[in-house]
Amino acid sequence: MYTLPFDTYPLLRPFAFLFDPEVAHNLAMGCLKKGLIPCPPKVDYPTLHTFFGGTELPHPIGLGAGFDKQAEIIPQLFDLGFSHVEIGGVTPKPQPGNPKPRMFRIAEAGALINRFNLNSIGFDAFLRRLEAWYDLTPREKRGMVGVNIARGDNCLDDVEAFIWGIKKFSPYVRFVTLNISCPNEACARQLEAEDKLKELLERVKNTIETLEKKPLLIVKISPDQTEEQAQAIARAALTFSIDGMIVSNTTATRPPSVKSSPLAHQRGGLSGKPLFEMSTKLLGYMYQATGGKIPLIGSGGVFTGEDAYAKIRKGASIVQVYTAFVFRGPFVAAHICKELDACLRRDGFSSVVDAVGADFKK
Repeated sequence: MYTLPFDTYPLLRPFAFLFDPEVAHNLAMGCLKKGLIPCPPKVDYPTLHTFFGGTELPHPIGLGAGFDKQAEIIPQLFDLGFSHVEIGGVTPKPQPGNPKPRMFRIAEAGALINRFNLNSIGFDAFLRRLEAWYDLTPREKRGMVGVNIARGDNCLDDVEAFIWGIKKFSPYVRFVTLNISCPNEACARQLEAEDKLKELLERVKNTIETLEKKPLLIVKISPDQTEEQAQAIARAALTFSIDGMIVSNTTATRPPSVKSSPLAHQRGGLSGKPLFEMSTKLLGYMYQATGGKIPLIGSGGVFTGEDAYAKIRKGASIVQVYTAFVFRGPFVAAHICKELDACLRRDGFSSVVDAVGADFKK
């Protein structure tokens, strides 16, 4: 059993939470760039070794999109122990996003509300940073990096923005995520409709087939689905044999645990603990609806190893965190790995792979 060094973040968090959430985020980014945040030691739990899309991973815990929106700190995030990192979302043209304040912390509920609306430096500047990281990083240290692509403010009726992004970024990343579910983008969820999604996937798949280096194709869906909408997404995913699905994005709803907060009225996507139940329920539904044939990435409210374990039992092959990074600090991946290893051993699993979808297996 690994013993982690003393984690000072619980002592520092009250001070960090004195700042506006976006200011605190930017301070954390700056500290990571300058190497001022201590990294947990490398740990290796044999129970947690897994694969995703043919890539071997030391464990299933990664960082979701939204933390490193502008491709600034990829090496530092791997130094913190994440097994995979999704950067972005990035839009075709630079856009400032919504006016500030646009991020709100509901500390008592372990939640965040954001309405950034995809503040982005745009494809070209993002690509230059991605190229620089790729060229300066030895192959064995690049890790599993994905880029989250969105259409941006122009709300095009077609899918040219996604195709443009895939062509630009495919030489440098292992997977691309089509962000069709951002609650802050006015027309993003139109592409979750079955006919639109099938058109999108067909054209994107055809594009990927023409590329020299073919990234994994991932789709990120909203938790705010009716059963009928979820069935339609599952059918489209199976029809085009996509490589994975992130379940889920943030929610535009306000679960009971946050309704009493004075910040609950703030417009935007809610993430964190209140999202866990609804996103995990949808995850299990999508695992069953796809017959376990589409690899799933569990996202939404993962704070502990028990949370990650619940996602895995519902069908997640790997798991992403975001809000937990804010509340548990830079050792979050190490803590969750240790707790997940304990969950697996408690229930008699020798490998995390064996636990995927366990709730639906005899």
